[in-house]
Amino acid sequence: MRSIFRDFTYDYFSILAYPKEKWHDFWLIYREKHPRVLEEYMHKNNLDDSSLSRELERLDRREIDRLSQYWQEAGPREKSRVLKELGTMSADLHLEREDFVIHILGGLGKQEHLIVPTSKGNVVMIDLLHCWKNGSINDFLAVVNRALEDFLDYSRIHVRNTMNPQQREERYTILHERLIKELDGLSFEHRMKRTVAFLDKYIEHYNWTGFYLSDGENYLVLGPYVGEPTEHTRIPFGRGICGQAAETRNVFLVPDVTKESNYLSCSPKTKSEIVLPLIKEERVIGELDIDSHFQNSFFDSDREFLEKICQFLIDS
Repeated sequence: MRSIFRDFTYDYFSILAYPKEKWHDFWLIYREKHPRVLEEYMHKNNLDDSSLSRELERLDRREIDRLSQYWQEAGPREKSRVLKELGTMSADLHLEREDFVIHILGGLGKQEHLIVPTSKGNVVMIDLLHCWKNGSINDFLAVVNRALEDFLDYSRIHVRNTMNPQQREERYTILHERLIKELDGLSFEHRMKRTVAFLDKYIEHYNWTGFYLSDGENYLVLGPYVGEPTEHTRIPFGRGICGQAAETRNVFLVPDVTKESNYLSCSPKTKSEIVLPLIKEERVIGELDIDSHFQNSFFDSDREFLEKICQFLIDS
């Protein structure tokens, strides 16, 4: 069986060698060792360097020290259990595909695990600090099994940027049905939060996904989103792609943002964008905005898929 299970917590626990005021410096070094995973970790949690510093300040040195001591003693035993279980699951996991690895890391305690697409396959990151905080570390095998079940489900239905329109359309049909079920019974606010998290997770080329809501005075105010923090938290109707979509009430699909004279740049990584206004009773109540790090990312299948989601949100 190929090696798919790696423990990198020794990199994380080196934070204890730094004084608390230098923990941001530690994270920069830590991120250099695990660039793609920790970049995505920050993306999923809407963190930039400023908000990261605040999160690091909230961490408790004594808690991380206790976790380090616990893992030094219990880690070998827990990892042995996991490796034994993985051996029995080899056929089900299709390890010959070599399309994923599991990495144990430390984070900010935000979520138990995270699926990170990379150019060499997928990394399933497990945040040991989260496991410690919520007590799931006491059955670490169950943590790994949950992460694997989630990854196997993800691998069956996620959308890659390299898929052709027909492949995308097939996946979007599955994703739409699942999302609608997940939104059932939730408030409008929670439906927006769940929608952006869902789209970010399952669609590889949706690299910033968020809602803007109308304040009733021809301004758009940033609502729930997943991605890098943006300075554009309040946008007047007519300004930028988002403002134009609100003013004209039209969907804007932009294959290359560099060719748009009225484009408001949120990130130099953004190459294309789609914006869909939310119109209820002939009034713009908000919009769904999605940026991609790839040019020509959005097809008609994306537009149709997102329009159905927006319509469900408006009607519900």
